[in-house]
Amino acid sequence: MKHNVLAAASLVLLANTALTLCSRAGCPSYTEYSSVAHGPFSAGKYRIPSMRPPRRCRTFVSATVERVVEDVTAAIADPDWKHLFGNTFANTLDTTVAWHDDGSNGGSGSGNSTKERRAPYTFLITGDITAQWIRDSTNQMMPYIAYAADDDALARLVLGLINMQAEELAAYPYGNAFQPPARSGLAPSRNGIGVDVRVTPAYDSSVVFEAKFEIDSFASFFQLGNRYWAATGDAAFAESETWQTAVAAILAVVRQQQQPTFGADNRPNRPAVTYVRKTWTATETQFVGGGGNPAKRTGM
Repeated sequence: MKHNVLAAASLVLLANTALTLCSRAGCPSYTEYSSVAHGPFSAGKYRIPSMRPPRRCRTFVSATVERVVEDVTAAIADPDWKHLFGNTFANTLDTTVAWHDDGSNGGSGSGNSTKERRAPYTFLITGDITAQWIRDSTNQMMPYIAYAADDDALARLVLGLINMQAEELAAYPYGNAFQPPARSGLAPSRNGIGVDVRVTPAYDSSVVFEAKFEIDSFASFFQLGNRYWAATGDAAFAESETWQTAVAAILAVVRQQQQPTFGADNRPNRPAVTYVRKTWTATETQFVGGGGNPAKRTGM
């Protein structure tokens, strides 16, 4: 049983984090790369394969994170756990940074001074779909934020994600996953399970990948900005018009969602958000015509 858990962890976890790396000459997609067990294998009982893509095929490389991997693996005695940590800790950077504009006039890595830089943007995917989930992208970035104060390029990557999420939520605060921005050059993804779906408010499918309203998306957005500020002392992102627009939209939706199903006259209020999908699975749609189960007013 332990053999299955450890051996599968390195392959299955990483295989679910796929990214097309065709922009890097000679690099396969990570879906393809992770379908094969690569050596060298761990010296332990479970022979964990080496599943990090070659350095030239990684989507983002942080010297600071590489040092963390080296330091931590050096401190782990068990050869299998050592190998497993080496595989997984940098996985987000290795495989899921689908697009990053560091804001420098010369592009990523140009070395221009901070004063010459524009706002950075980062589009982070979660699996083999070219779409960014608010909650998932925040959680993917969390392990690296503590090191942002000592690594300017890493800080710009995190800040880029804050800016990208703000742009997405400002455009449509009811969305939980978004398409890549047109300026990224990435092709939008078709939502194969987003068929026979009726959603209000309506959304632009070239901007929004999925419109399953989740209040934890808001929490994740604020968590990302708060953790970045706590680590770096940089709160300048909160001065941007886009970030403030996103916050205003979030607060408006939260106030809206506090309202009860029935008004003081016992007549039903029109739900501001509805989601109806033709499905045989109850969790994949909302009851009562898409408005959800009846609820009293909440002050939460």
